[in-house]
Amino acid sequence: MKPRWHWYLGVGAVSGLLSAATVAFLHLGELSAPKLFGYCFGMLMSGRCDGVEASTYLFPGAIFGILFGATLLCDRRLPFSRVCAFAGASWVANALAVFLCVWLTDALEDALNVDFLPLPMAIAGASAGAAGGAVLSFSAKALFSGFDLHRSLIAASALGLLVPLVLVWEVAGFFVFYAIWQAGYAVALAASLPAKA
Repeated sequence: MKPRWHWYLGVGAVSGLLSAATVAFLHLGELSAPKLFGYCFGMLMSGRCDGVEASTYLFPGAIFGILFGATLLCDRRLPFSRVCAFAGASWVANALAVFLCVWLTDALEDALNVDFLPLPMAIAGASAGAAGGAVLSFSAKALFSGFDLHRSLIAASALGLLVPLVLVWEVAGFFVFYAIWQAGYAVALAASLPAKA
């Protein structure tokens, strides 16, 4: 039996709203980005190599991994130990995607020499979504025999194009972006799961 995708859609939407709330309202301070060989792997601001708000790196992936994993546990698709592994992979995937998105946005803005920030941000979002999605999708493949990578990889990259929404509507943009991204990705992951015997 294939998973009930509407459950996963709802879990993804709730996860996205909770993630947005942590990013918008739980301020832990900005993380410094690494500087290697004189090159900033973040945003170069006034000579400083900056990242973004720490909660952006820490919470969305963990929240998604825990809620999606709990749904897998309730649906008897994964045992608890593998749910924990999935949640950890989700956390790592999100942190990597945020890091890449910040770095690529800054790098592409300079390389493309454009004043229209949403363009480099959308390209960076798609690339970062693909990288983070690959980490979580390959982790899911290791946890599930018969997991189909294609849908989740395409969804992660395509949904990453929506990153500029966080600029367009300030706080509301976080809620729109995370709700759509995590709901869409949850459905893609669920559709990639093998049928239950």
